[in-house]
Amino acid sequence: MLNPRKKMTKKEVKEDKFVEVALSAKAYIEDNYKQVSIIVASVFGLILLLMLWNYVHKQNAEKSSALLGQAQLEYQNLNYSKAKDFIQRLMDEYPGTDASDQGTFLYANLLYQEKNYDEAKALFKEFTDDYSGSDILIASGLAGYAACLEKEGNYEEAAEYYISAQKKDKDFIEASNYLYLAGLNYIAAGNYDDAKKALQKILDDYEASEHQPDAKAKLIMLANK
Repeated sequence: MLNPRKKMTKKEVKEDKFVEVALSAKAYIEDNYKQVSIIVASVFGLILLLMLWNYVHKQNAEKSSALLGQAQLEYQNLNYSKAKDFIQRLMDEYPGTDASDQGTFLYANLLYQEKNYDEAKALFKEFTDDYSGSDILIASGLAGYAACLEKEGNYEEAAEYYISAQKKDKDFIEASNYLYLAGLNYIAAGNYDDAKKALQKILDDYEASEHQPDAKAKLIMLANK
């Protein structure tokens, strides 16, 4: 006579299922060894590539930042030729890095000081179009572009870019200065209504601005225009 089968406990059921799954997995791997090996190798290779990319990215960031620092130091010491050399190397060897973008801005400033307004304007435009970092730097780039337009006599467009610079970072210490320069350029363009708006904004929003007295004087001058 057969003994009745002993009822399995929950623990035993779980262990039995685990063994079943493990055996099934083992059988699948044995039957598909080549395919599984390729998948494992591919995943491992991808991990290695990501690790390598992160390492190279970090190295490039450190090296490009060092070059930018050297360029800035030479710029501050008025060694503009050496500053240019460092910036050119930075842009050639590490394009697309944050330091390279900032180098473009610094180079544009150097060209502006040399009165090379056409090339400076092109670089300021390139910088403001491509850079997505500090709002202060973007505002400065817009103002640099506006200054080049002003030198060319494009006063209306220059004023609009000065306004864009002020709007980019309204708390920047130069923001009220951008408004004042916008007002002056609007006046030069004969656009007195927009000039009044820019100057009045200095009085309304920037009480501590050094341009407060000049803005008041300009508004009095424009009262009948």
